[in-house]
Amino acid sequence: MAEEFIDFELPVGADAVTEFASAVGSSDPMHLDDEAARRHGFPGTLAPPTFTTRQIFQVPRDEREQRLGANLDYARVLHGEQEFVYKRLPIAGETLKGRMRISKDFEKEGKRGGSMRFVTYESVFTDSQGEEVLTAYYTLLQTAKDVG
Repeated sequence: MAEEFIDFELPVGADAVTEFASAVGSSDPMHLDDEAARRHGFPGTLAPPTFTTRQIFQVPRDEREQRLGANLDYARVLHGEQEFVYKRLPIAGETLKGRMRISKDFEKEGKRGGSMRFVTYESVFTDSQGEEVLTAYYTLLQTAKDVG
C-alpha cells in the first residue's frame, strides 16, 4: 500500500536562490541581495515565487510514484496546472520542511472521446518554527489511450 505523505526538506540556500533567480530571469534585487531585502523590511534575500519547484530534486518522479502510488502512464502525461498559495516567500538560508500528498485524483470524460485523469500533488511547506510558508499544487493530466 502506498504512503499517504512524503516528508522532505527543501534547503533555501543563498547560492540556489541566486541561481534560480538567474534561471527565471529575475533581476529584482530582493532575490539577489540581502541588504536590498533588509531595506524593505525582510530578514534576508527572498526566493523567487516559484523557487519551491526545486522540490523535484528532493522528491523525484520515481520516488513520488513509488511512495504515493499515482500509477500514471508518463507516456500520456501532460503538465496541467501549477498554483502557489503564499503566507510569505521563502528566505535564503532557511530550510523548509515539505509534506507532499495527492490531494485530488479524478477522471473526466474528454471531448474527443476517452477519459482524462487529473492528479494534483499538494506540498505544504513550513519553516523551522512549524509556521506555514506556502502550499504548492502541481496538477498532471493523463490523456486517454489512443483508440486508433
